[in-house]
Amino acid sequence: MARPKGTLTGSKRFNKPTAKTINPLEILSDIASGVQNVASVAQTVTDTVKSVGKGARSIKNSFDGGSEYVTADVKSSLDRASAIASQYGAVEIQINELLGTDPYKADANIPELKAADANREKLKIQRQNNALDVRLEKIKQGRKVAAIASEQRRLVGDLVDFSTVGIETASKVIKNQVADTKYRIDQSKLEQTEELLEQQQIATQGTLNLTEGIRQEWLLKFENQQAKNTRLQLEIEGTIQETDRKREEMEARILEG
Repeated sequence: MARPKGTLTGSKRFNKPTAKTINPLEILSDIASGVQNVASVAQTVTDTVKSVGKGARSIKNSFDGGSEYVTADVKSSLDRASAIASQYGAVEIQINELLGTDPYKADANIPELKAADANREKLKIQRQNNALDVRLEKIKQGRKVAAIASEQRRLVGDLVDFSTVGIETASKVIKNQVADTKYRIDQSKLEQTEELLEQQQIATQGTLNLTEGIRQEWLLKFENQQAKNTRLQLEIEGTIQETDRKREEMEARILEG
């Protein structure tokens, strides 16, 4: 977008403005130019969105198996309508053949009939119309019967829905009982876990009691071992003393002899 005239950018916005004569026509011209630029950009964005949208529909048609009429033009849709009508024997009138080309000559492609033949055919058509009127009334009667039958079937459907709601309500009772049973199962598991906790606490207390006994046992064993060591030490000292005494006696005998 073009920047409007007179806009200050960069360091210029901090400069002291100089005296300038304001021209109202120039200001209006600038405003009009800005509006035109905005309108041009908006139109470009709109055209781009339309193009992207049409492209997206084409992609959907190609990959998702969507209807070909998502992107078809009017003529294609009309041709499809004519094809559907032709399946029921209704053929479109060729207007250019019936209008002709010469406004002062009977050159239209329309069959000719004499007045007597035309009257006979019109009478036949009138009699046929009488039959069609009877048939139309019969159809209307049939539609009333069909409407009553449809309402009766809707009533049947409503009653089936009513029964279905009853089944769904009963199912909710079953689900409620299932939830209650699961709750009681969880309660039983909690009780069992609490019992296991108590058993574990008893076992732990027993282990603590055994620990004190085992501690005393090993203290006694240690004291017993110390006593044994003391006796051995005394025996060793006595043996040493006995040996020294005997050696002294032998040395005395040797000196006497």
